[in-house]
Amino acid sequence: MSALGLFSLFVTLLVTFLNCVTAEPEIVTADDGTKFLIEMESKYNWFEALHECGRRNYQLVEVHDGDKHNTLLKTLNTFLGKSTNLWLGANDQFSGDRDLKRPFYWASSGKRMTFSHWCKDNPNNDDGEEHCVHTWEDVENFGWNDNTCTSKMGFVCEERPKNC
Repeated sequence: MSALGLFSLFVTLLVTFLNCVTAEPEIVTADDGTKFLIEMESKYNWFEALHECGRRNYQLVEVHDGDKHNTLLKTLNTFLGKSTNLWLGANDQFSGDRDLKRPFYWASSGKRMTFSHWCKDNPNNDDGEEHCVHTWEDVENFGWNDNTCTSKMGFVCEERPKNC
C-alpha cells in the first residue's frame, strides 16, 4: 500500500474513532416544548446515567402522570421508532421486598411514584437485585421494568424544573 493510501486509511480510522468517542446524547424537543436528552448507547449503569444527566443540568426523567407519559412515549416513538432499554429516574431505594407493589421513588424530586407503565408481572425484583427502572426493549411501547442498577443501558433525561 502506498504512503498516500496508508495516510488516507489512518485519517479515516481517526475520524471514525473521534466520532465514536465524542458522540453526544441527542436533545429532542417534544410537541409541548419539553426537552429530553436521549442517550441510546448501552454503556451507562443507573448511577452513571444519573450523573450524566446532572452534569448537563438535566435529570433522569420523572413520569408523574399520564400526560407526561404520553409526551415521553410519543417523543421516544418518533425519535427511536421502537422500544429500547433506557434508564428512567426511579428506584425502590434498594428494598429487598419482592412485592410487585413495593414503593418506587423519583431520584431527583424524592417523590413516591404514583403513575407507572409497568410491563406484565413487574416490578418483580428478580433475585432481590432489581431496584432501578428502565424502559424495556423486549416489549412494545416502552413498557417499564425493574433491573439491576449496574446493568448497562442508554438513558432519558429531561430539563430540570426552573425552580431548582
